[in-house]
Amino acid sequence: MSTRLQIDPESAALPCEHCGHPTLHVARLVADNGTAIGQTMVCTACPRHRADPRAGVGGPADG
Repeated sequence: MSTRLQIDPESAALPCEHCGHPTLHVARLVADNGTAIGQTMVCTACPRHRADPRAGVGGPADG
């Protein structure tokens, strides 16, 4: 089962505590069948949240 992040384009962005840009969004974790399975915060500007092609799916874990 795969999951994806879904950001509402109409949602208000907040300032990110790591990079300072107003690009922090609440994102839904959505299963491949369309069911929402959770939420997380995602900054669309931070390099730490960018996809890592070597990993195949997402960026590095927080830490």
